[in-house]
Amino acid sequence: MVRNPKKQKNVAAAEEVELKFLGPEDALDRVRRLPALRKFAGGRRFHTQNLRSIYYDTPDFALRDHGMILRVREEGDRFIQTVKSARNTNIAARNELNADVPSTEVSLEAIKDKKTRRAVKAVVKKSALIPLFAVEVRRSKVMLSPRRGVTIEASIDHGSIKALGPKAGASVPVSEFELELKKGSPGDLVDAARALTLGLPLTLGTQSKAERGYALVEGDIDNPVKAGSVVLDRKAYADDAFARILTHCLAHLLRNVPCVLRTRDPEGIHQMRVAMRRMRSALSVFGEPFRSSLGELENEIKWLTQTLGEARDLDVFHDTIFKPAAKAMGDDARMTQLGAAVRARRRGAWSTVLDALESDRFRKLALDLGAATLLQPWAIKGNGAEAGHGQAHDFADKHIAKRHARIIKSVTKLEDLEPQERHQLRVRLKKLRYAADFFSCFYKRKPVRSYQKNIAALQDLLGHLNDANVARALIEDVLANEGGDPASASGLAYAGGAIVGWHTEHGARTMKKLARRWKKFTNLEPFWA
Repeated sequence: MVRNPKKQKNVAAAEEVELKFLGPEDALDRVRRLPALRKFAGGRRFHTQNLRSIYYDTPDFALRDHGMILRVREEGDRFIQTVKSARNTNIAARNELNADVPSTEVSLEAIKDKKTRRAVKAVVKKSALIPLFAVEVRRSKVMLSPRRGVTIEASIDHGSIKALGPKAGASVPVSEFELELKKGSPGDLVDAARALTLGLPLTLGTQSKAERGYALVEGDIDNPVKAGSVVLDRKAYADDAFARILTHCLAHLLRNVPCVLRTRDPEGIHQMRVAMRRMRSALSVFGEPFRSSLGELENEIKWLTQTLGEARDLDVFHDTIFKPAAKAMGDDARMTQLGAAVRARRRGAWSTVLDALESDRFRKLALDLGAATLLQPWAIKGNGAEAGHGQAHDFADKHIAKRHARIIKSVTKLEDLEPQERHQLRVRLKKLRYAADFFSCFYKRKPVRSYQKNIAALQDLLGHLNDANVARALIEDVLANEGGDPASASGLAYAGGAIVGWHTEHGARTMKKLARRWKKFTNLEPFWA
């Protein structure tokens, strides 16, 4: 009923298992000089070479959209064609097939595996394959042997990704440290990663060079990234489904880090917070034995969620609660004073987030989560693996039906709910929506989308009703912490009261919309039936 632990002991020949870390060049230079690395190398030295890889796809990115990457790499006098596909069960695994070709031109006939060759041809059809971007790096690599029977290839890449064709001229830098398991267990890879990155400004990365190249071509470098869809095998068991969902949430989190650090885009913080809420929902959905197997990790997940939440709440308060009310009331010095106080608190919350993302604590959390997706501690005998949950599809049916029924039963009369009860309803609906998101690939698209759309609408309406309470709590906090003379305090209090009153007045119309939407939701046909 659960993953066989023996699967973790050896690496399949065609599967590439690696952990990648991103950081500044000086951090990578420090890695080369680490006593631990020199000990693992056992006298072996770094070998350095220049590599140039050209990535191909159809003009509409058909290969990428079907989960395939096609490139030709020039290594000295050799040209190596590679087809990669992301397995997505954990953060470190990819399937890879290599073949020698005569030049940098693609040769589909050189793909030796018949199944893969047919799959690539079926996607490409009659479309022309064109070069999209090139990756040019100076790679230094050395073989490491942390212990007898273990071989890990360590690579340090400096270089850039350059767009070709219409986007020619655009480029992004590459600065990566990678550990690829050649012989041994995934646990050996994780142990080596901990030993070689501890205390250094190197953060686990989930985005491949190919993914960054596509983002460059599409103009999406450092832009906010939404969660996307989780893809599960129809016959998947719960343990593999949990690993895939955890991987999905971690990738969503890490791919928004550059957006927050480099562009300070509030949407980046929003997406990171969504990733963490989805992750916490996954722990709630799957429950035991999955939850307990992660130990103290859940406390760290909670820490990051709260850190991101403070900044996000202030972003939302300023842009969607304060600004509309202030605009409706016209020029008022007291509103200006409150706006300045809120923006100051917002800057402080953002500063806390930026410090957190550059901290050893965050880097350790990212690596620990990545290790969990790779090692799957919940599937190890003694951690509750013998209990199992059967097939993920059956588990999804039961869980979604149970959670849906509980929500319907909890509301006897919507308009009689107290503000705190409405807030709790919103939280329960959000968890239900995330559960539907996780398992949506098991069901027909149209009814699932209708269900998700209705929950999202309910969440929005409940959120608007909660705006007055959010405003009241935050303004009380501002008043308690703002210094100044009595006149200043009086001005802040007036502005705060005006905003609370404005949102309370608008709540009556929202309540009518909520009642209609709730009735529609309760009458929906269950998509899991």
